[in-house]
Amino acid sequence: MLALEEMGGTNALLELRAALKTEGLDFPFWEHVQSFDTNIHVAVLSKLPIVARRPHTNEFFLLDGKRFQVKRGFAELDLQAAPGFTVTLLAAHLKSHLATPDADEAEERLGEAKVLRGLIDARLAQEPNARLIVLGDFNDTKDSAATKEIIGRGKTKLFDTRPPSVTATPRPASRRI
Repeated sequence: MLALEEMGGTNALLELRAALKTEGLDFPFWEHVQSFDTNIHVAVLSKLPIVARRPHTNEFFLLDGKRFQVKRGFAELDLQAAPGFTVTLLAAHLKSHLATPDADEAEERLGEAKVLRGLIDARLAQEPNARLIVLGDFNDTKDSAATKEIIGRGKTKLFDTRPPSVTATPRPASRRI
């Protein structure tokens, strides 16, 4: 599986997919999510069959009483890893650090992170034992308010599955997948 942020249009995704195939990397299944941002999209290439698609392209949040739309949307997919074994993938690309006249970019990122966390919570409420992977470009550090919002707290807190050599903070082995 390959999740892409800053993807161009559908034609660019299909060209990339074809180029990868000529190099021996075949991704027969794909998803392309277009949202408010007309130039930059979220996409997924997968070797695993996509059995359900829930693109989130019309999500909003309030910031200082003003309504903002999540600019790039979120790809939510169920992938069939084996018979009777699915994995839910949530791919995101949060607000960049580029300043905008409308609001502080960190506050916009936090607003988008809250929407993403709401999708995570909704999925886990629907299926408490869901195998859930949340990934993408969060455009922030691990200690930021936006990242902490996505990770969450308590029983539904997410954890980092990267090897300890990749992460700055060591984790107990029992928490790794």
